[in-house]
Amino acid sequence: MRAAAWCLGIVMAAAGRAGAAEPSYRRYTDPQGVVHVTASRRAAEAPVSTPGLQGSGEAELPDTAAAADPRLAGRAQNAATEVAEALADERSRRYETTIRSAARLYQLPESLLRAVIHTESNYNPNAVSRTNAMGLTQLMPSTARFLGVGQPFEPRQNIYGGAKFLRLLANRFGGDMVLVLAGYFSGAGAVQKYGGVPPHPGVRAYVKAVLRRFYAYERELQRRDAGNTGPSRDIAGLP
Repeated sequence: MRAAAWCLGIVMAAAGRAGAAEPSYRRYTDPQGVVHVTASRRAAEAPVSTPGLQGSGEAELPDTAAAADPRLAGRAQNAATEVAEALADERSRRYETTIRSAARLYQLPESLLRAVIHTESNYNPNAVSRTNAMGLTQLMPSTARFLGVGQPFEPRQNIYGGAKFLRLLANRFGGDMVLVLAGYFSGAGAVQKYGGVPPHPGVRAYVKAVLRRFYAYERELQRRDAGNTGPSRDIAGLP
């Protein structure tokens, strides 16, 4: 799965320098009475290691709100078929503009954001998981608050919040897509604790599901958008 790491990079995005140290200043007067102002830096990891950023799932739970969708019961499809049907569905088409603009703002592949939404909620803006994750990108209550999402069931707010969460994780984990997705599901703290993907079947199943949909969206969107200029499909960062 680590072959997916090519898509991501450490950047300063519109979300801010989630993985970079930020300056603070202190003022002091020396024995001669001269006032000095010097810069110091906080630990780089502090913004993302906050307890407010919970993942959307639980370690032992491979299912998401999308997995509980009764329309999907008993259906076993390959990723290409799933993606083609999703792109043709009116419920996903209504969010195209928002997904594209959020992907552009946070320098994410549109395919990644779509794959997360597809896996988390199957494009259902009212989805609620067993862990109380909410909306299209399945934000936990504390995560939504941290990201400034006041109305988690409002599609635009939720999509932008999920995109910002992915960007913070991408900055944090050096652009490794596998770790980003593991952090999205289980929380950044769990990834740090285990030094990689937490050793729970639910996390691994989730990462695999998102990655296979990501590649399917990449192929389909590239086919449809051939010759057109669209948002960035990698997270190489801003120039």
